[in-house]
Amino acid sequence: MNTGKSAKKKDGVILLVGRPNVGKSVIFNRITDSYAVVSNYPGTTVDITSGKLRCNKRILRVKDTPGIYSLTPFTQEEKVTVSLLKEQKADLVLHVVDAKNLDKMLSLTFQLMEAGHPLVLVVNMLDEAREVGLVLNLKKLEEILKIPVIGTVSIKGQGIEQLKKIICKELNSNKRNQKTVFKSSYPGELQRQRAAREVVKEVSSSQKKRPQILGDRLSLLTMHPFWGLCFLALVLYYGLYKFVGMFGAGALVDFMDGYLYQQLVMPWLIRQGHCIPFFWLEQFLYAEYGLFNLGLRYSMAVVLPIVTSFFIFFSVVEDSGYLPRLAMLLDRLFKKFGLNGRSVIPLILGLGCGTMAVMAARTLETKRERFICVLLLALGIPCSAQLGLILSILAGQPRALAVWAVSLLLILGMTGYLLDKILPGTNPHFYMEIPPLRIPHGKALFNKTFARIKWYMKEVIPLFFLVSVIMWVGAMSGLLDYVILLLAPLLRVMNLPEEMAPIFILGFFRRDYGAAGLYDLVKIGTLSTSQLVAASLTLSLFLPCIAQFIMVIKEQGLFRGMVILVSVLFAAFGAGYLLSRILNIVPLL
Repeated sequence: MNTGKSAKKKDGVILLVGRPNVGKSVIFNRITDSYAVVSNYPGTTVDITSGKLRCNKRILRVKDTPGIYSLTPFTQEEKVTVSLLKEQKADLVLHVVDAKNLDKMLSLTFQLMEAGHPLVLVVNMLDEAREVGLVLNLKKLEEILKIPVIGTVSIKGQGIEQLKKIICKELNSNKRNQKTVFKSSYPGELQRQRAAREVVKEVSSSQKKRPQILGDRLSLLTMHPFWGLCFLALVLYYGLYKFVGMFGAGALVDFMDGYLYQQLVMPWLIRQGHCIPFFWLEQFLYAEYGLFNLGLRYSMAVVLPIVTSFFIFFSVVEDSGYLPRLAMLLDRLFKKFGLNGRSVIPLILGLGCGTMAVMAARTLETKRERFICVLLLALGIPCSAQLGLILSILAGQPRALAVWAVSLLLILGMTGYLLDKILPGTNPHFYMEIPPLRIPHGKALFNKTFARIKWYMKEVIPLFFLVSVIMWVGAMSGLLDYVILLLAPLLRVMNLPEEMAPIFILGFFRRDYGAAGLYDLVKIGTLSTSQLVAASLTLSLFLPCIAQFIMVIKEQGLFRGMVILVSVLFAAFGAGYLLSRILNIVPLL
């Protein structure tokens, strides 16, 4: 018993708190051996990320929390952080602030001090403050606040070692109560902000500000009502279409699947299979839905190259600081669909992984917004592999690609517009801080992409093998043939071949699986152009994969989850049928 108690005593807790975009997650990565995905937009840290820091012989648990503006929470992510601050009784709280916006952030510092949290103020991004002509006297700030203050440039690792020393020193000194330092003088939020301005005035001095450079002008351009849309079109064309679609789903898949797997790996596996004594085991490994032919090939040779190229593209976009600007640009448009600019974040994340995007929708303020966003994600936001494969399949036929894209956007827009009119409630006001545009760091991009690929290998690839087993059992037992028989009349009405039935089944397990099956059908020339476009639209609007559907149930509840499921199912086949009829009547292709 004594040993257990002493071991428990050794584990301390440190909480990293602060507004979004101040570098909390970068500092977390620097002071622990863990990796948290770092992004230049709110909503990245939706759950709590934990890591370990060793101070002498003591092991400390460091927790990276979602961004907050004050201790009065509004969004779900703020509620998570405030609850943790109340319940955790942390040994130390690191309040990370942006040096160039210190006057806006000290109000939260005062609140944390009033609440009695043992505090260290981490003034981050000092290099950006100097760039705008702001110099801070951190020693004087420490004297005024009477708490430790440390300056850092976390992305470059500057000040991190000093921060670790201060953490160990503060924990050893056992200072627990820093309460009421500002409580008596500044009891309310207006008063706190005024106090913050007075403090910053005392500790700051201005140097000659650098002249406006290309980055500043580009920042304004990305949010301009007209030029911002032109810039977005360039990002989508070169990022999604050219890099993810043409390079990832085209050149990389051709190499990984067409050459490496089909010509080298699979022949070698087949040669090894001759010594297998059991027919069922041979079928399990080598049949059409076997482990090697479906699970291994789809996951490693078809989908992995596409998601890797998307992870690289998305890391560049988020590290550059472009996403908050996109949110500002699209805010007015999104309000017509019952959302606001903040919804851009989960919808864009949905292009990577729908399951993660549903989790990110927690950051939206109202249940109404969260429901609309989750339904749109389930309905028509294709994941990276699905999007990449469809772009690659349709790339050689520009008119077919245009019909698919316009149809998908029209359905999403009409759905959002109708939901806005039907569902009660109004949109909350939209506010988001805009970080400066940055040139992404190569090492940070590599770490982030590598972490996401590791997540894919750990979480997603086992699902591919599981689906392969389920499909093989269905094929061997005859159940798959029965399901295909049930779907055949519907497919005939939509003017689609029966070979599409297994693809829709695969698409329910994993959206990217369904797209990979469509990719195979196109390679053998089963579909005409009009059939391909109708099938691509139906598959894009088809049911969310099992993982996303489970997350929808978890976030929205069983009833709302089933409403979303049924709505998406009818919308997918209904839209596919209408498009197929239109293409038969009007020669668009």
